Amino acid sequence: MVDLKYHIVSIIGIFLALGIGILIGSTLVSDDLMVGQQRKMIDALEEKFTSLREREADLIAENERKDQIIKNYENFSQAMLPVVVENRLQGQRIAMVVTGGMDVPAGMLNTLAKSGANLTSQTIVLSSINMQDAALRNKIIEFYQLKPDASSDVLRQRVAQSVAMLICNQGDPSTTQFLQQNKLVKFSGDYNQPVDHIVIMGGAESLGATFMDSFDAPLIDVLLQEEKVLSGVEVSYASVSFMEAYQKFNITTIDNIDLSPGQISLVLSMGGEPGNYGIKDTASKFMPSLPVEYLRGR
Repeated sequence: MVDLKYHIVSIIGIFLALGIGILIGSTLVSDDLMVGQQRKMIDALEEKFTSLREREADLIAENERKDQIIKNYENFSQAMLPVVVENRLQGQRIAMVVTGGMDVPAGMLNTLAKSGANLTSQTIVLSSINMQDAALRNKIIEFYQLKPDASSDVLRQRVAQSVAMLICNQGDPSTTQFLQQNKLVKFSGDYNQPVDHIVIMGGAESLGATFMDSFDAPLIDVLLQEEKVLSGVEVSYASVSFMEAYQKFNITTIDNIDLSPGQISLVLSMGGEPGNYGIKDTASKFMPSLPVEYLRGR
């Protein structure tokens, strides 16, 4: 049987050992030393924070200066635009297709109008092209007489091919009606006129609105087979760029169609200087060379 006194002594011994340990620890690392170390750390953090805040202020000022320079260049380009593009595309018939869901810049339409071009049709691919609706997929399968297990990619390809043929004045009115009634594509304009040039506006805000391989590619394939002249464009702020994919088809691309230099590039490239223009890594040149008559004065 264990003696109670033994337990009491053992417990007292443990407390004494703990007390001695605490005493030794507090002696080796005094409160003053700990406070001093903490103060040094706080001072260092405050110094870094001040430095970062000053750096942030410098960057904000530099960005504001660069934004003003860009704004000035844009204002200059807008002032020059009417003179450069005036009647450059007089009488040409242009068809436009919007595939990525981005809004068409008003400046682009105004520039084409100033160039004398006639926008005969505007085709807008709607969000239902994602084929998330099972009932819609079944309707498309039935309309095109496809296999019941046809994939969404196959369905988009068939829609893209139909759109291409409609733009080429070879479409079936029933197809136009089907695509529009089911909110797959919005058609506006005259699809009975032959077109001289087709502008495909890609670029998207998110990957969920991107169907380059299953829509844009088959669309471009058919249009090139029909020997149409194409330009692929997008706005400079598109989160998902289509330019690299378009360039695989060896067509003209312009990645800043929302800006006046991009709009000038579109007109001049249509007028005989194809290329890959813009401000992104995929561009090989900022814009086409200005015509000689503008360099010498008109």
